Amino acid sequence: MRIFVLLVYKVIARVLDVLNKFFNVPRLRHLREVVDISAEDMSEENGDSVAPETTRSEYCFRPFEVRRIKRLSGLKKSRPFPRSGHRIVCNDSALYCFGGFNPNMAVVNNDDDDASSLFQELWKYDLIRNEWTLLMDPSNDLPQELASNAMILHDDVLILFGGTGFPFGVNCSNRLYVCKPGTKPKEMTEIAVKGDLPPAQYGQTILYHDGFLYTIGGTEGFDYTCDVYRLNVATRTWECAYACRQDIRDDPPGRYRHEIAFDGERIYIIGGGTSEAAFSLSSIPTYHIRQNAWTYTETKPDPNLPRPGVPAARKCHSCVQYQTDVGTEVVVTGGYDGRLYYKDIWKLNLSTLEWRLMQKANLPYPIFFHDAATSSAGCMYIFGGIKFTYNNNVRTNIVYKTWMTIPKLSEICWEAIQHYNPSIVNRTTNDLLEAGIPLKFVQRIC
Repeated sequence: MRIFVLLVYKVIARVLDVLNKFFNVPRLRHLREVVDISAEDMSEENGDSVAPETTRSEYCFRPFEVRRIKRLSGLKKSRPFPRSGHRIVCNDSALYCFGGFNPNMAVVNNDDDDASSLFQELWKYDLIRNEWTLLMDPSNDLPQELASNAMILHDDVLILFGGTGFPFGVNCSNRLYVCKPGTKPKEMTEIAVKGDLPPAQYGQTILYHDGFLYTIGGTEGFDYTCDVYRLNVATRTWECAYACRQDIRDDPPGRYRHEIAFDGERIYIIGGGTSEAAFSLSSIPTYHIRQNAWTYTETKPDPNLPRPGVPAARKCHSCVQYQTDVGTEVVVTGGYDGRLYYKDIWKLNLSTLEWRLMQKANLPYPIFFHDAATSSAGCMYIFGGIKFTYNNNVRTNIVYKTWMTIPKLSEICWEAIQHYNPSIVNRTTNDLLEAGIPLKFVQRIC
């Protein structure tokens, strides 16, 4: 019966694809997304997903495999609508998602009942319970710029900067917001700042280091920058640390929807592009914080691949990093270059500067305008985005999980304990500690 239903979904999807070629109707495109997600929900039991904690099958640690996290069965649980242009961050117990965009949906975002295609909301995904919770919505005091923001999680403080409303570029932001999502927040607090503020843009990146918040690049819709601004967190004062001048120096060209990696001294600009171009990942623009200077870092190709052996130029991809015994490793996933869409996953070691194509870890389909985050142990989560299937772009709200490294044995044991003891989330802290569960794992049950 399930196979028959899946075939029906496939036929309906193809019919909608044909209709969408001739009729530009948001309702039809939204229906196509609903059919696509319903088909994925129906196929969850085929063994390609991470089973929920209620499943008592034998536990198996499977690194380097991209697997969908299956939703809990029973009552329909709330979850974010399909979206793109959102941002996610995570710690070892929860994933947080802010904003996003879906032109096929009309969302009420304020008291005036005005409908838009932007999601004015902050979601939490509990990595232990496999449940989504809406933390804040339009009734809370949230920014209006909800697409292509820059967001990080630092010491359990969510830091949000920039972004754009819709139409993109008409209303951009250079405002800074913070909240503590783990303490049931009621609003995001805008930080009053002074000094030489960055321009209002979207598609920029941010990084916190040694008392400063750095932001690099972005666009207001027409012009693109790669300038470096930094905020002294103690004095709340912005300054322009470096203004790129390609006319007199070999500075990197302006870009948006790039990603960054950081080794403690250097900020590596991973890809990105403009409306017409995408930038290479073989020669990486590198900003030296102490020297306040740009150079280019030449990377090495994957020795197991024919030339060029490096990721294709791309933008609107995702990038995470984590620490291992062999140095900092950076993982680049998906993206597109304006013409081609990618589902590959690449790993770059910042010590050896050598790329590796993850042969076993592949996305099930090309995806872009998604986002990814990683736990401290190197477990990567991917959420949302636009997937390219059957020559059609469909937004999704699926969560994927993959271990990009072999973690400590304690992490594997913790996964196994959760698998065989799904009711562990209902135990008290004292019960768990008395049972011998280390404190750092007990604290993850939030």
